Amino acid sequence: MIRHINPITRVTLLSVLGVLFSALPKSAAAQCGTTPATGSITWTTNWCDEFNGAANSPISSTNWTYDTGGGGFGNNELETYCAPTSNTSPCSSSSPNAYIDGSGHLAIQVRLVGTTYTSARLKTQGLQSFHSGRIEASIQMPSHAGLWPAFWNLGSQTGVRWPTVGESDVMENWPTTSNIPGPGATGNCSTIHTKVTGGSGKGKCFTLPSGEQVNTAFHVYGEIWSANMIQFYVDDPTQPFFVVTASDLPSGDVWPFSSSADAFFLTTNIAVGGTLGAPTDSLTGSQPPMLLDYVRQYLPSAIPAPLMTPSGNITVTAGATTGNTTGLQIMGTNGTGRATFSCSTTAPKASCVVTSSDSVNNHTVDFSNSSSATATVTVTTTANTGHGGHSGTTPGSYTVTVNAFTESSSDATKPSATTSFNLTVN
Repeated sequence: MIRHINPITRVTLLSVLGVLFSALPKSAAAQCGTTPATGSITWTTNWCDEFNGAANSPISSTNWTYDTGGGGFGNNELETYCAPTSNTSPCSSSSPNAYIDGSGHLAIQVRLVGTTYTSARLKTQGLQSFHSGRIEASIQMPSHAGLWPAFWNLGSQTGVRWPTVGESDVMENWPTTSNIPGPGATGNCSTIHTKVTGGSGKGKCFTLPSGEQVNTAFHVYGEIWSANMIQFYVDDPTQPFFVVTASDLPSGDVWPFSSSADAFFLTTNIAVGGTLGAPTDSLTGSQPPMLLDYVRQYLPSAIPAPLMTPSGNITVTAGATTGNTTGLQIMGTNGTGRATFSCSTTAPKASCVVTSSDSVNNHTVDFSNSSSATATVTVTTTANTGHGGHSGTTPGSYTVTVNAFTESSSDATKPSATTSFNLTVN
């Protein structure tokens, strides 16, 4: 969805993970809930907020700060965001828009004050940052005309503007009655926004099973975030409904989610009106609050590196669209979830891609219930049709390199496994 905002402003896997994860935010384990293993992957809670304070006790200033004010936030939104202690009209500390409810929840309440809607937008910016792991929140939210609740990540690279900085919307909900119809009470949409995908982003919506609704029960909205891959799920992390990888981006785009140097912060809010919320109605602002039972980041146990074996080398005439593939046999570890790939070649004016038969995303293989998989490496070269016959991929001997990234990979510069084969261009 659209988030036009101001700029914010193989390998020795165990040792790599230790270095990377040491820089991630920490939270006392005794204060955090836990989560079961998924297959053979165990998950350690690294950071959390459980919102277990007494009613109206302060929201953690170690974890959360606030966006405040109005102006539409680039989406023609109607609300004014208020910090809990603000008494600047239309905000009131006696009727805060964000508060601890005393029953283990953070509440975000939209109010109509005169003719102005007030709400709250909490963020971990400058306090806690994230670049990988499994991030989820347990949420029950109102579903009504004009309301646009969300739980999302935003890049915090200094000097990099949106959307290039990157955005990952874990939970985003808006009404079926909006000008752009949303999932309403029966579902959720998850989306990434990148340099080229921009405001439209790249996403998918999910419908809850068995008539369940977002406004009558808590559901867990999460993402498994690893190098070059994000897997979005509702309630069950072993069944992602949307998996997106760096290989899914259009030409010229940049995947901003795979470097420990490019951290993100978490945000949760309810917008009113705007691009996805409009129009409101006479009851907008009188709905129950959005309740967050917890927000957590888990880190995965180390996953053994898969073994990749190319079926053979490729010999091809520049520009040919047949004979330009080879198979890839992959041996992984049963119960370790998905792996994704990157591919590069030393040949000029050429590219390559790895594809599979995975029905959720054809740039991944799934080791949830298997220890073997196959994929195809396709090399695209450019025909030599210009003056002198050398306008495309120059004939010669080159190398193709394929990298694999598991769910415990956290940096695209440090693949879990690598293999290569020869490319001969005639």
